[in-house]
Amino acid sequence: MLNVRNYMLRLTPSEVAHLSKFVTMESVADNSQFIISSSLSTHQSQFADTNVRYLTIYLGNEIAGFMILAVEPELKSVEFRRIVVAKKGLGIGQEAINQMEKYVLEELRISRVWLDVFEDNLRAQHIYQKLGYQQFDTMPYDNKILLLFEKHLH
Repeated sequence: MLNVRNYMLRLTPSEVAHLSKFVTMESVADNSQFIISSSLSTHQSQFADTNVRYLTIYLGNEIAGFMILAVEPELKSVEFRRIVVAKKGLGIGQEAINQMEKYVLEELRISRVWLDVFEDNLRAQHIYQKLGYQQFDTMPYDNKILLLFEKHLH
């Protein structure tokens, strides 16, 4: 685990009570321009789906962000749907992704993770590439371009 400014970062399965905090995190301008925000009812519906995993990112005892994973058993892959981090520039997202990959391998027993990112989200692209994700396709979405990335875990 990474010691980010003297606090341990950890991932835990989310609780339904966290969802309203996640909606608030998504609505912050620095996040909302790069993700497709969801309503509380949408998060509640997804949270109830057995193939969707919400993971809360803790920095010390404080919720620092969250991730959403969608397990695709028939494809033997996991869609890394979302990561939202409240405090940027501390390495929280990168360490959380490293821990998520370990979770996917050890808990879900899946070795392929894929994600999409908007073409104009250069910060996220840089981080994903730095962590070994490779672009494999593009896709139009609402007058924008999504870049599709994947990583095969070992």
